[in-house]
Amino acid sequence: MAMSKIELRVSDVAPPTPEPPRTIYRDLFNLPDPVILGLTIRYYNFDEVGLYFRVTGSGIGYTFGTVILGLLASGTNAYVNLDNFGSRAKPAGEILESINLILRAYTDAAYTNLKWEYVRTVTVIWIDSSDPGYTVDVNNNFDDGTVQGWSAVQETGGPSCTCAVAQDYVLSPPYSLKMTHTSGEGGGWFQQQGRLQKAITTPNRNYVYAVLDIRCTALDEPNAKINRVFILRDGSILIWIGRDENLTSDAFPRNKWMRIVTPLPKDTALSFRISLRWYANYGVGVTRKGYIWLDDFKVISKD
Repeated sequence: MAMSKIELRVSDVAPPTPEPPRTIYRDLFNLPDPVILGLTIRYYNFDEVGLYFRVTGSGIGYTFGTVILGLLASGTNAYVNLDNFGSRAKPAGEILESINLILRAYTDAAYTNLKWEYVRTVTVIWIDSSDPGYTVDVNNNFDDGTVQGWSAVQETGGPSCTCAVAQDYVLSPPYSLKMTHTSGEGGGWFQQQGRLQKAITTPNRNYVYAVLDIRCTALDEPNAKINRVFILRDGSILIWIGRDENLTSDAFPRNKWMRIVTPLPKDTALSFRISLRWYANYGVGVTRKGYIWLDDFKVISKD
């Protein structure tokens, strides 16, 4: 097969800039068995014609489904969140492994005439945040009834974005942290984006990780849709889940706790941010609301 005119990436870095090495970090603590893998991909069509895409995966011990992505026009690209994309038995301890993401493009809607195939290899690193070899440098479970240094920031939309402890959805009772972003009023779909943030200074150790659990939703359906969630260090994107396009349909799993792990630089003062982009269809005299719940935020480290 000639050099492929399609590509799959797991970052927001666009061709022709080389894709940076990509690693998925996962935490074993309190995960079910088997464990489920989900991730966001960006796929490209550099062919002269529109093509029909689908994606699957392979990896030792994994079971993957095949996701039909549909028609993508020539010269365009798209994001998609692959929720519940693969599964494997829960590892017994910390390991490093690789998986292949396999993108295929067809000339027909029946997916019978394969034209291109592209494989992206991704490293998966499993950690165990409960291992006593780690030092717990930050532990925010909000169970003292305070926000423990977190604040809410309105980025777009509004008129308000606030945070407070809550008891409606928690992982470690009695409290979680809840961000409430309230839309304005009017007519039509408008972008809303708000974030939770906290200033932290990482320890001077060789391995530093942030581990957190989040749950997101937007009210009321069908007039509010979740577009994407960013995990950021200051203004730099660490993790992207969802889609980039301005949408009026969900592109991020709502009403579902998700465990997120990201490495952080050592001995660094930074702003850790969790940003939710959602869309509200304004009604006269009606406001919509977007929410993030955060629980069991930890920074752990070791040499």
